[in-house]
Parts: sequence; C-alpha cells; structure tokens
Amino acid sequence: MTLGNQVTELIDKSGLQVGVLIKNLKTKELLVSHNIDMPFIAASIIKTQILLTLMDEAASGRINLDETAVLAGEDLVEGSGLFRHLSRGLSLSWRDHALLMIVVSDNASTNHLITRLGMDTINAKIRELGMTNTILARKMMDFEARAQGKENYTSCKDLLALYEYLHENSGRYTEALRILKQQMLNSTLPALLDMDAFEFAHKTGGLPHVRNDAGIMYLKDPVFVSFLSKELKQEKDGLRLAHEIGLMVYEAFR
Repeated sequence: MTLGNQVTELIDKSGLQVGVLIKNLKTKELLVSHNIDMPFIAASIIKTQILLTLMDEAASGRINLDETAVLAGEDLVEGSGLFRHLSRGLSLSWRDHALLMIVVSDNASTNHLITRLGMDTINAKIRELGMTNTILARKMMDFEARAQGKENYTSCKDLLALYEYLHENSGRYTEALRILKQQMLNSTLPALLDMDAFEFAHKTGGLPHVRNDAGIMYLKDPVFVSFLSKELKQEKDGLRLAHEIGLMVYEAFR
C-alpha cells in the first residue's frame, strides 16, 4: 500500500475534520491531498508568515534585525511563550523576538513583531505568494477582536506555497529555516519520532478544538507535510492522527 493510500485510509477511519497535504519537494510528487483548499483557523501557525515578512523587510533594508526595542503595553500579552516571564523593561532585538515567536510560540514577541511590521504589510506578503485562504486579521490573545468575528485563517495549499517558496529560495531564507528547525514544540506531527535523527523546519498551532502543524521534514528527500484540524471534540484524537501521519511519512522517507 502506498503512503498516500495509508494516510487517506487513516483519515477516513478517524472521521475528523482535517486537511492534510504531503508533497515530495525533490520529485514534486503530490502524495496526499485532503481538503487542501479548506480554510482552517490558523492559530500559531500564522507566525510562519510573519517570520517570512520580517526576513523580507530586513533584506530590503526597511528593518534592522539587530535593532532593539522595549516590549510593553498591549503587546505584552499572556499565553504561550517566555517573554512575559522575563524582567520588565528588557530590550531584545527583532531577531530574538523572531526566535521566541517560532521556537516557543511566544505571543508577546509575535504581537511586538506585528506592531513593527504592520498587519497590512504581512497580509500583502501573504497575497504576493498567492495564499488565497490565508489572512492575519487579529493579534494573538486579542479576545475582543475574536468576539467581533476577526480570525486568522490558512489552508494546506497555502502553507505548501509558503514552504515551497522558502525551500526554493533557501539561500535567501537561511536564517528563517534555521529558526524553524529549532522548533521546541514537537507534540504534533513529530511526537513519535527521534528529533535527533533528522531536521524538521516547522511551526505548530493550537487553540481549543484545533491542532495544527506544517513544515518540511528533511529525510531521504525533503518532504512537505501539513496537518490542519477543526471542531475536534477531543484534542487528543487530532494529536493521535497527526502522530500517526508523521510516523508514516518518516518511515517512508527515512
């Protein structure tokens, strides 16, 4: 049975609302395509688009990654991450905030970057890449905006466009890929895998009833894998499905 058949059978048996896209980036073979155009709540997976925008703004000279600024005010939100636990008045560089945003999914650092870059700039980059189902509509932990119906969305097809762009322009995005490979939140697609055995440039995302993960597994060939979910009655069911899909990809390409 092919990898595609295995994964498709697993998804069908689960009965879960998920989007899954798996593609060999070396051979360009599309291995699994399930609900790839369906919009899903992005959760923290939207932070990858912010990272890409930051790197492009730095390359154009519009931002200096080593510039520092004190994070305070409305951007100093709670939730995931470390920054709110550090000393008040601490000044970190934009490079440091990018690392915190991705590696430990820091919400305060993310909001600080959104303020600096501008939501319109980030969404313009999203549109430039042809990501038609993706939008950054609110900052992290902005419950007032969420109550007004403002939400961040993405799709598997859009995430493929993003990661293919990073992969095809890896020389330009060396630092972005290096940061993504340092991901410390590995409880979704790679949870059953030995993370010392391969590199995985990826970003996770989670909210109640939502578990997401997407990125490039650097195995025998570089393989893009995305897993998006919604309306999970029990989040452990979504995680279990993601674990099995991650293991299937690893065993097929290790």
